[in-house]
Amino acid sequence: MTQVQRVSGYFSLGVEQGGLDFVDVDVNGDVPVYIDPTAIRVQAGDWVEACAHGLYTFFDELLGAIRADDLPKIRSLIYPLSEPNETHLGVSKGLARGRSLGSQKKADQLVAALRRSRAIKSGLIEDLEDTVLFVDGVGRDILSDITTCIIRAHLIEYTVNQCRFHGIPLENQISGLFWDSEQRVWRDDYFDLPRGPRGLLLLVPKAIVRLHPTYEKGQFYRGYLRPFFEGIELSKGVSSEFVRLVRAGKKNARLKVNMGQLDENLGTTKAKIAENAESFPQAMKKYRQMKAVEAQVPLSLEALATQTGTPEPSLRELYEEILAIQPGKAGATAYHRAVAAFLTALFTGSLGNQRLEVTLHGLKRIDITYDNVAGDGLFRWFGLHHAAASVPVECKNYFNDPANPELDQIAMRLSPARGEIGFLVCRTVSNKQRLLDRCRSAAVDNHGYVIALDDVDLLSLLEEFEAAEADASAPRRRYTVIRSRFDELQGITPER
Repeated sequence: MTQVQRVSGYFSLGVEQGGLDFVDVDVNGDVPVYIDPTAIRVQAGDWVEACAHGLYTFFDELLGAIRADDLPKIRSLIYPLSEPNETHLGVSKGLARGRSLGSQKKADQLVAALRRSRAIKSGLIEDLEDTVLFVDGVGRDILSDITTCIIRAHLIEYTVNQCRFHGIPLENQISGLFWDSEQRVWRDDYFDLPRGPRGLLLLVPKAIVRLHPTYEKGQFYRGYLRPFFEGIELSKGVSSEFVRLVRAGKKNARLKVNMGQLDENLGTTKAKIAENAESFPQAMKKYRQMKAVEAQVPLSLEALATQTGTPEPSLRELYEEILAIQPGKAGATAYHRAVAAFLTALFTGSLGNQRLEVTLHGLKRIDITYDNVAGDGLFRWFGLHHAAASVPVECKNYFNDPANPELDQIAMRLSPARGEIGFLVCRTVSNKQRLLDRCRSAAVDNHGYVIALDDVDLLSLLEEFEAAEADASAPRRRYTVIRSRFDELQGITPER
């Protein structure tokens, strides 16, 4: 049996899964999580929205080709969906082996299933993930692999950014086919990318993976579609061949549907489910609404650790690594890396799809930028009430308090288009009221909300995190220090 070796260990990164924004996969085998297109569609932020646009344009082209019965074009769209071994996600045993359309036979089977799909022709299928419910041959592994192929260009961008920050060596190599969403064609090219012992590696952000893709045929049928048919039969009473009276003559007498017989009569194949779903379009509408809500919440640190076999992170150790760095220019890079690891662990489930040292408009560099991927908690509230799709972070390893130039550096990067909320993380602030007044002035001048956090504030966030970890009933992702600071920027006096 091949020994498990994580990306973090293989490249000696000095940080494990908790402090990494990407899934710390086994470079030899696979880890059992999947890229979920529904999670991509419901998130906000520059990077993930580019992924969502790619999925939309690909599937729009495919639907058009199927409805026109343009076989050559259908094949040209489906055949490039090869096995994406380079992400090391899935359920392969032993060495990683992608489970997508690895042969023309499999590809032709999918082409045939798509062409005969009643759900596509009727308009029941709208998005890629709908195919799991209604198209033969598409399951969770195939859906994840197809999604990987379509967003490969964006995974390449993400991978290169992470590798340059973490010092992972890159080699110029062919990328494999990726979807060009502007030209709506498949392309390939050479890129500087990392290699593991089994070949090319692509890193995948934690925020877009789930234990399994959100859509599942049996769940849709049993929980959303079948109840309509069950209600019809119950309305017929005992005259229905599928209904019987239970505990007749007693107070708790009731009618009961024989689900096995009803299933046999309705049919549970994808084709029959698609046919029956046409009678109750509200079932699919409700299912989409529920799944969109469910997919908003990324995996927790604990769930990811359990599923991938990685150690649960110690946020306190990550915090202590920050404290061990001496303030000053010499420690600036180490401080940037340590803060990135700490915030990534702290904000897991709220912020993700991390980009590091991003250039804005070709002029200004942002230390860290996150997509707001929150499905609950404070950052979900931010996203609902303010422009907060992308959240920038500046790190200042200074001896002295940040002054106006440092505040302007982050404030000038906030806007209603990119996001109005950002963080200035620094070592110590001797005069917090003066810094708060400066941040409030920037907010009054419509330069966004700059939330300044020093070592003491990070400790408060750490202690709140640890208290929630110790009490399973405690609310998560409230980030009380951040909310209080935000309220102060708006002139709201904190309660005593």
